[in-house]
Amino acid sequence: MTADGLAIHVEHLTVSAGRRRILDVERLAVHPGELLGLLGPNGAGKSTLLRSLLGLQRHAAGAVTVLGERVDTLTTFALARLRQSIGYVPQLLPTHSELPLTVRETVAIGRTGRAGLFRPLRRDDWRVVDEWLERLGLADAARQGYAELSGGQQRKALIARAMSQEPRMLLLDEPTANLDLGSRERMVECIQQLHEQTRVTIVLVCHELEVLPPACRRVVLLKDGCAAAEGSPEEVFTDSRIAALYGEGLAVVHRGGRHAVTPAGGPE
Repeated sequence: MTADGLAIHVEHLTVSAGRRRILDVERLAVHPGELLGLLGPNGAGKSTLLRSLLGLQRHAAGAVTVLGERVDTLTTFALARLRQSIGYVPQLLPTHSELPLTVRETVAIGRTGRAGLFRPLRRDDWRVVDEWLERLGLADAARQGYAELSGGQQRKALIARAMSQEPRMLLLDEPTANLDLGSRERMVECIQQLHEQTRVTIVLVCHELEVLPPACRRVVLLKDGCAAAEGSPEEVFTDSRIAALYGEGLAVVHRGGRHAVTPAGGPE
């Protein structure tokens, strides 16, 4: 397996904390335009893998190629340039801000990375910002304070911020965490539509099968920092594997491109 033509190619990636190895991925390949689900229990190494793709993870060893660039060999300047092509939505949301921003200003931060840090945004830049506010249903909230939004709307704003970079790849770290059921479903629909409309390469990190959109046709399951299984959701998430990961008495339902965990013996 080579990195030619792949959006992501990882070989022999290890990350250690002291003497403890927290990530050990032999190989990982993501094709351009693919929506890959990266799942596993808490502490499985999912966020660590994303940080390694961005060149943010200390004590990482191995070959990591992203968009044709060897991340582990890049200079600081070259790595910053590569990140301009990668939209990243982190798991944790800021709880407050010393300089409160409107939703439109928050989304415009992503455009600043593309336009240049010290160059004022031009009319075309603001057009891109407003386009993503509209596409993600945030146009009416553009002049509101970002901190005033609900959790689901804040995550949409962060996705709009990432997409205003016009990235070639989008990394989403648990975008549905701590959302209520309605907000979670709207976020799943948002990711589905985003992929259908742009065909941007997406790596979606989550630990719940329910948040995988139908466009996700391949998943990698991490367990204890290692890739335990890879394939379609139907192939990877079997009753026996779910029981081994999360405990006995659970079963998996696959229906209409969506997936759910239920008590074993419950209705299908």
